[in-house]
Amino acid sequence: MSAAKKEESYVISVSVGTGCYRHIMISSKSTLFDLHATIIDAFEFMDDHAHAFFMNNKEWDDSDSYYSDLMEDEDRYTTDYKLEDVGFFAGKQFKYIFDFGDEWLFKCKVLKVLDEKTLMPEIVRMKGEPPLQYECADDDFEEDENE
Repeated sequence: MSAAKKEESYVISVSVGTGCYRHIMISSKSTLFDLHATIIDAFEFMDDHAHAFFMNNKEWDDSDSYYSDLMEDEDRYTTDYKLEDVGFFAGKQFKYIFDFGDEWLFKCKVLKVLDEKTLMPEIVRMKGEPPLQYECADDDFEEDENE
């Protein structure tokens, strides 16, 4: 009988563009979908599009990829894989893409593997203002409301 894996936590640096990043601490028992949701929340995006992780750090390379379950005909979905099962170690780099139309590219790196539990994912460090997910002027919304 094999022993269950001991719970660890990862501190993952997630950056978008230049000078904007978040360090996220998350449990090894969390799924890739949980990491996706935490990234989207950390950068104040609305979760209204598909996403994918490319664990070999190569965009759109399907040899080690995991997709949103919104995508049909994929082999691996982010809801089905725990972080501890996708080969995380300190120094591991990978890519996360959100919204395949606008193609938001997030560069990710596992900074630390901690021998402790993390009950809920949390942002432990942040730098820079998150980019606007949608380039819409507030005036456009006001005009629509007044019509």
